[in-house]
Amino acid sequence: MAPPLSSIRKALQILQIFSADRPELGVTEISRILRAHKSSISRIIATLASEGFLERNPENGKYRLGFKLLDLGNRVLGRYDLRGDAAPFMEDLARKTREIIHLSILDKNQIVYLDKKGEGQALTVGTKIGGRHPAHASSMGKVLLSGLPARELKEALSMGPLTASTPFTITKVPDLLRELEKVKRQGFALDNEESFPGIRCVAAPVYDRNGKIVAALSVTAPRQRMGQERLKEIRGLVVETARSISRRMGMVESEME
Repeated sequence: MAPPLSSIRKALQILQIFSADRPELGVTEISRILRAHKSSISRIIATLASEGFLERNPENGKYRLGFKLLDLGNRVLGRYDLRGDAAPFMEDLARKTREIIHLSILDKNQIVYLDKKGEGQALTVGTKIGGRHPAHASSMGKVLLSGLPARELKEALSMGPLTASTPFTITKVPDLLRELEKVKRQGFALDNEESFPGIRCVAAPVYDRNGKIVAALSVTAPRQRMGQERLKEIRGLVVETARSISRRMGMVESEME
C-alpha cells in the first residue's frame, strides 16, 4: 500500500527544515517547528533514517541530513554538462582575477550555485555549491531573470516580496524591471553590495546552442579590491569568459550579440 500524500509531504518538509544554522534537530524540535504530532514525526524520521536520507547522531540523539541526499544532489549536478564545460574557463578566470568565480542557474526566483572556483581568497563570501540566493539581489540573478520570457518573469517576481539582503538591494518591482532592461542592453549585470555588505560582483550570461541564457558567470570581490578601474577590467574578462563557455556549448557568436 502506498503511503498517503500527506506523509510524503511531511517527509519532504522535514528534510527542508535542516539548514546551516540548524544542522541537527531532535524529534521534539522537528515536531514543534512543523506543528505536528511527535508520534507521526517520529515514524517518518525513522523511515527517512532507514533509507539514508537522515542519520542519527549517537552522541546527542539528534538527526542530521544523510549522505543519500548528497548522492542525489550529485546526480542533479551531473546533468549539467555546462559545469564540466565551464570548469577550465572558470579556473583560468580565477587565475587572472585572483578572485572568487561563481557559476549559477535559475530555479524559480532563486539562483543555485552550480560551481565555485578560486577558493582560498581572503575577505570574500562563504557561498557553497548547491546553495541558493534571491535572484533579484545578485548580479547573476539579474542576468538570469533578464533572459526570461515576459510570462515566466512575471511568475518569478510574483512568488514573494523582493526582500532586502542589504540596504542597497532593489526591493521594488518597477525598479528591478528597469534594471533588467539595462542588463539586456549592456550584456552584463552589477551587484554593488546588494547581496552582501562590502561585496561587489560582476556577472555575464552563458548561452546554450539555441541562444537561450542557461547560466550566469560572475566574479565576486570585496569593495576595496574592486574600484571603478578594476571593475571595468574584470567586467571585460567576465563577459569574454562567458562567451567562451557559450561557444564551447555550441553557441554561434552572432546569436550572442
